[in-house]
Amino acid sequence: MTVPTTSASAIASALIVAASDAVARVDRAFFKQARIFAVRHVVSGAEALAAVRRERPSLIFCDATLADMDGRDLVTALRADPELADIPVILAATGGTKAEVLSAVKLGVAGFLLRPYSEDTFRRHLAMAAHMARFAAAERAALARAAAKEADGDVEGAVRGYEALAEAPDDAPRHFEEGMAALAVRDVERAILAFHRALAANKLYVEAHLGLARAWLAKGSQRRYRHYMKQAANACARVQRFAELRDQFVTLLAADEAGFNPFLALGNELVRDRHYAAAVSLFRLALELAPKNADAYVGLSKAYHFLRRPDLAERAVRKGLSLNERHLEARVIHRRLTGQADTSEIPLADDQGKDASVQLPLLLRGVLYLAGLATETLVRPRRSAKAA
Repeated sequence: MTVPTTSASAIASALIVAASDAVARVDRAFFKQARIFAVRHVVSGAEALAAVRRERPSLIFCDATLADMDGRDLVTALRADPELADIPVILAATGGTKAEVLSAVKLGVAGFLLRPYSEDTFRRHLAMAAHMARFAAAERAALARAAAKEADGDVEGAVRGYEALAEAPDDAPRHFEEGMAALAVRDVERAILAFHRALAANKLYVEAHLGLARAWLAKGSQRRYRHYMKQAANACARVQRFAELRDQFVTLLAADEAGFNPFLALGNELVRDRHYAAAVSLFRLALELAPKNADAYVGLSKAYHFLRRPDLAERAVRKGLSLNERHLEARVIHRRLTGQADTSEIPLADDQGKDASVQLPLLLRGVLYLAGLATETLVRPRRSAKAA
């Protein structure tokens, strides 16, 4: 089953909330390029709440710093009001720490956008907001129709309307949108159920895996968050939608204090399972997310070696060492590939002249041993050729 693309057609109007007129002009220009012309601008959170209650825009595009409050404070106020809680919000900032991004994710925002942003990035965030807006609008309309029938005395018609709403078509996009709408109001349990329904309809629906990662991150479970990030990375690689979904991965990875990269983790698993060509693809995607990750270059070097591409293997490990010259495994691999001695300054003996390797922690000695064992075969072809 193919995954349908998402347009911003559900966004008919937008409210820009930004203290700076110059910033608002830039944002308004991007909305104009997306052919969304019903756009208003206010400078404070208080003005925004009044405007939203009066006009109910399809989307709120909020700067992280406002004239009277933090942008997250405005999102919190919106989520606390049942009448406004389902309006999607995109937060924008000139910078963001992992803690700030995590805070935004937990609030259920449709996106956290870093300035300056490109038109492509803006449209991707707009598409995510459209998912939430479209479901919310459909749900409100269905509930209104059922309530109207009930008010007219058509109890059976009202019951059918409520049942139809509860038993929606079992398709992945709609369940995904339901999950995003639930996340927007911090109903995490409902969101998890909806995302699982989406995956039951289409196990390669990347957004649903990412939705589950968001949900478990909001619940504070790093283990489950990472599990679903890996599932999302696997599905993304299989359906080749990385370019389309890159920003969503970046937003979630920014909230991970340990810097977990699901594409790197999957690449390492594929190397262990001897699927080297697939591992190369995963390591390259890992580097798209984190270009300065030495571990990804080391993994890439291993995969290229087993594919009998020593030139590419050496190039990759050199890049890894240029990023982290103390990377133990990279140094071992480089030495084995090139036959050159490691001239880095590594203490070889303690003050008493004892072998320093004896003093190394057990875990570090294990890493060194496994690195040497895993790369021992790297020089065998060269030795055999010289012997011949």
